[in-house]
Amino acid sequence: MDGDKLHPVQQAFVDNDGQQCGFCTPGFVVACKAFLDKHPHPTPCGVEDVGLGGNLCRCGTYMGIRAAVMQAAKGGHNG
Repeated sequence: MDGDKLHPVQQAFVDNDGQQCGFCTPGFVVACKAFLDKHPHPTPCGVEDVGLGGNLCRCGTYMGIRAAVMQAAKGGHNG
């Protein structure tokens, strides 16, 4: 983080409602950052099959999490 600015992955989670109760959020943020470091231009299937495997969200915010990863992959810009 640079001062008060969020990392692009963190901002993408906020923008896409990628968290609800927050229990899984740290694990998903770290996993998404590591995934994007290895796969900077992921496909939606790659995110689901490889990037998020092993992490569980009890609230079911997977759609927001996948959207957050894709947004972060575009440089943090929504849309």
